[in-house]
Amino acid sequence: MDHIIIEGFIGSGKGAVARAVGKKLKLTVVDIDRRIADRLKMTTAEVYDRFGEPYYRAMESIILSEMASSRKRDVIVLGSGVAMMPQNQKLLKELGCVYYIKLKQQTIIEHMKQSGKHAWIRRESWDEQVGKLYKEREPAYRKTADVVIPADGKTVEEIAEEIAAREREADPA
Repeated sequence: MDHIIIEGFIGSGKGAVARAVGKKLKLTVVDIDRRIADRLKMTTAEVYDRFGEPYYRAMESIILSEMASSRKRDVIVLGSGVAMMPQNQKLLKELGCVYYIKLKQQTIIEHMKQSGKHAWIRRESWDEQVGKLYKEREPAYRKTADVVIPADGKTVEEIAEEIAAREREADPA
């Protein structure tokens, strides 16, 4: 399949970028986290709290596997931990082109503080918690990425246009 897959750390803007890419290329956007929440009729935080991270990671793998049978080309937004699972790394390579929205750690912290969507991270200091997760996840993003998009200083629109232009170039039809 030839899906467009957007990955990145928490607060990297991957959802906004995916929506902009979808609009530019007239493709449906599939958010893996949203699919899990809709299927279980819970928020992602509730899924984590009730069942734990291993269960959540298994659900991500199930959703990705289902996407492999889709005949329709979509823009897929990954949760920030999807690339951590070896079975997902293999699936992602089969699903399409993976774009890694790469931001510096400090930029991510600034985005997260501004958004207010990541209250769970306040349990520890921002720098410590984000630094730990970033160090764990960043190598997996690089490993699964077909294209790394350095995103510091770029707008969502600029990043989306860069991805859309690459996709148009790869498939001019």
